[in-house]
Amino acid sequence: MKVRTAAILMVLFGCSTALFSQRPATQDTGPPALVSLIRVIANPKDFHGQPIRVVGFLGRGGGLDKGGVGLFVSEIDSRNFIIPNSIDLHVDESMVTSLMGRYIALSGTYHAPARLGYNGYIDQIVEVSPLRPGK
Repeated sequence: MKVRTAAILMVLFGCSTALFSQRPATQDTGPPALVSLIRVIANPKDFHGQPIRVVGFLGRGGGLDKGGVGLFVSEIDSRNFIIPNSIDLHVDESMVTSLMGRYIALSGTYHAPARLGYNGYIDQIVEVSPLRPGK
């Protein structure tokens, strides 16, 4: 009797594990969840290779290349070129030219830095939109 009960429990456990370990094919992946830019900068390894959605101020610089495009925590950080408060963006500049000097929401894939003094970068950008006051 004990062997039979143990066998039944093992089969049920195996089935439930298999059932809950798979993501349903019909599940909507949707846009990535909104994450604080500060949180990404503070914990880069937690977001490495992940699709993320962040809000920040779009300006020149933001990484190792002062001429490139960066996403800054604030307008003040951008205007004063505070690199520790920014993430580099690997984006075609024509995609963001009209949004330079504005707060934006951006979705893409984050890559953690390989060395200190650099906060990584976002590429594979799928959405860039201006923030509207009160939204």
